[in-house]
Amino acid sequence: MEEERVLQELAERIEHHLTILASFTATECGVTRLPFTTEGKEAVDYLAAAMQDVGLSVRVDDTGAVHGLRSSPARQRIVIGSHYDTVREGGAFDGIAGVVCGIELARLIRGERLPYGLEVVGFNDEEGVRFGDGFLSSKALLGEIGLEAMKARRDADGISIYEAARCAGYAPEQIEKERWPIEKLRAFFEIHIEQGRVLETLGKKLGIVTGIVGMRRYAIRLEGQPDHAGTTPMDMRHDALQVAAYAVLAAAKAAERRPGAVATVGSLTVAPNAVNTVPGSVVLSLDLRSMKPEELAAMASEIFAVMNEQAKDAGVTVDITEKLRSEPGEMDARLCKLLTECAAKREIEPHAMISGAGHDALPISFHVPTAMLFVPSRGGRSHCPEEWSSAKDLAHAVLVLKDAVMAL
Repeated sequence: MEEERVLQELAERIEHHLTILASFTATECGVTRLPFTTEGKEAVDYLAAAMQDVGLSVRVDDTGAVHGLRSSPARQRIVIGSHYDTVREGGAFDGIAGVVCGIELARLIRGERLPYGLEVVGFNDEEGVRFGDGFLSSKALLGEIGLEAMKARRDADGISIYEAARCAGYAPEQIEKERWPIEKLRAFFEIHIEQGRVLETLGKKLGIVTGIVGMRRYAIRLEGQPDHAGTTPMDMRHDALQVAAYAVLAAAKAAERRPGAVATVGSLTVAPNAVNTVPGSVVLSLDLRSMKPEELAAMASEIFAVMNEQAKDAGVTVDITEKLRSEPGEMDARLCKLLTECAAKREIEPHAMISGAGHDALPISFHVPTAMLFVPSRGGRSHCPEEWSSAKDLAHAVLVLKDAVMAL
């Protein structure tokens, strides 16, 4: 009975946090909380207050990440975190649920002796929606993004990460001073919603991630010539959208030939975008994912070859900009085993699985022993207003991770 009471109270606190955080949004439909916005600042302020409430000392770094630290005389510390930014009109759970879980875990062990320090982090700009790359805070903390990169990467309005950070009150000039002392990090854990339907289909409460796919993300600009749709013969057109169509099909075919790999063209901007005008310009995104680095390179090569061939025939120019490159990451086997054992002690049989979505755990896994816990997503829905996961499932994940943290 006591265990059920703890679980219920924990679930209620998690749900309470998530309900409030969902109100920090720029849109009425879903949750839109982009980096360095008013909504982002509201989330940071709320998380900072919640961290202080559970006894953590708080600082906000100059990438916009919020840190709650429980100090210890021990040389090393354990880090738990996820991100608070969202996609446009996304859900109320992706990323932020993991930050809330970290805070509530800190509450649970507040009075217990811990052999290491504890850091809970809410990362900024994991999604990469505004500036097109992603993992801003986590990569900066790893020393993988510097000031020049922040000045070079811009949003659709031409505003750089550097400019946006300054306008939001941060000092990006200090970014290199934010770097984590890697040798002092014993382990990194992230709780996250699955964003797929595997766990729900299998009837599992918990997933243990064994690996995270690598990614390549590109912005592609195709420049042809706008002409009258009725008076321009087909063999005289420089149709940028026709070339883009071949690229979309090539992406699907490249992924279909490689089980487990995926390729997505999720964004198309067509100009002049008129019903009676040959499309003269198209900007499209290309997102490639696989657990095999060689597949990422091969898919990109195949897609670009088709696109370039069609563009040459159509008299269309092609400009390709790589926006994100991340290699596949393996989770730490020892930590995965520990999480599995802790779940079993709570009579939970977890499912070992690969993550097809990127997470802050991915870049961190190359430097620090890392593990992730997934909880089921209803209907597999994510990055949409319908995104939902049970607060009780999140509470189960917190209790399993608490046991693991105490056992390290």
